[in-house]
Amino acid sequence: MIPADSRPRRAPPSWLLVAGVVLVALNLRPAIAGFGPLLPQIQAQLHLSAATAGLLTTIPLLCWGVLALTAPLLTRRWSSETVILAMVAVLGVGALLRAGPTLGVMLLGTVLVGAGIAVVNVLLPSLVRREFPAQVGVMLGVYTLAVVGGATLASAVAVPLQVAGGSWHASLATWSGLALLGAVAWLPAVRGRPYRSVGTVPVWRELFRNPHAWPVTLFMGTQSLVFFTWLAWLPRVWHDQGLSAGVAGGLLSLGNVVQLPFALFMPILAGRFGVWPLIVVSVILDVVGLLLVPAHPLVWTLLLGAGCGSTFPLALYLMAVRADTPAQAPQLSALAQGVGYSLAALGPVAFGALHDRTGGWSAPLWFLIVDTGLVLVTGYWACRPARGAA
Repeated sequence: MIPADSRPRRAPPSWLLVAGVVLVALNLRPAIAGFGPLLPQIQAQLHLSAATAGLLTTIPLLCWGVLALTAPLLTRRWSSETVILAMVAVLGVGALLRAGPTLGVMLLGTVLVGAGIAVVNVLLPSLVRREFPAQVGVMLGVYTLAVVGGATLASAVAVPLQVAGGSWHASLATWSGLALLGAVAWLPAVRGRPYRSVGTVPVWRELFRNPHAWPVTLFMGTQSLVFFTWLAWLPRVWHDQGLSAGVAGGLLSLGNVVQLPFALFMPILAGRFGVWPLIVVSVILDVVGLLLVPAHPLVWTLLLGAGCGSTFPLALYLMAVRADTPAQAPQLSALAQGVGYSLAALGPVAFGALHDRTGGWSAPLWFLIVDTGLVLVTGYWACRPARGAA
């Protein structure tokens, strides 16, 4: 057994903890989602190829993949609350550097953004399960709603912020201020609690005895690949179809808005009706939406937003309920997100490389459709009954 953080000695009022969870979760996507609508201008100013531009979205995913596995290691020494506060600060510094004047500075900021999000991605949902054991579905819905809401906000205001600030640098730098707000809101969760870890959690080998560990991990990876690829590239697809950057960013924002009710209610519905039927419906919506991307962007926005808005909260729900114990939840979350986001990181680069090679968007979009089929396969595997149904 290894040291880990225990239940808090003096918990803040529940409403303060919920507020902290929401404001920290709001920070987990804007630095990424606010990049896509600005991609044409960034490419033009920095003279980047499509594949190189894809790296600026892929690097955070690689960080989420590699560094997610470090989250349980950090909690051997420090409490989850303390680690989350530190990582929100790292995220804020990274968001500021990501708006830097050169590609090198942007890459450094991108790594810091990815590192901060990677650890919080793992620890915050696990903390929610620990602190709200009787309301896991509802609180995971609130958490997911905040994550998707942050992406929605960023994609909606990225271009207006660019216009107001005079450059895309000003637009990207905005999210360092949101990180500061999240850190302040999280302070009540840290104060009055132990800064160092006490208690025990299972060692890693116990996780690999869990038959759900790898199925949940692959489901997380395949659905994330679809989501982050279209988040990065579809504004550029629409731009090449003749839409302005503002309209493309508005459509992306609408796609994120559509996700909001699904993000909130899917974990609740999964607890009542099971996960598998919801995955089937979500995949159908994704496939139809991707088939309609070039010709019917508005219809795509509604369908793909609903599909991807469902699979992400379902993946989080599976991470929570497929852990054998609450103490194992951070480890399962670390594995699923570590391996899953590493797989997802291939998406934006592969999508951009296929465009560079073919000169069009048909082959990249078929690449996403095939991966959506894999979401169905891995989702079925993750939902198979074993020591209880999902």
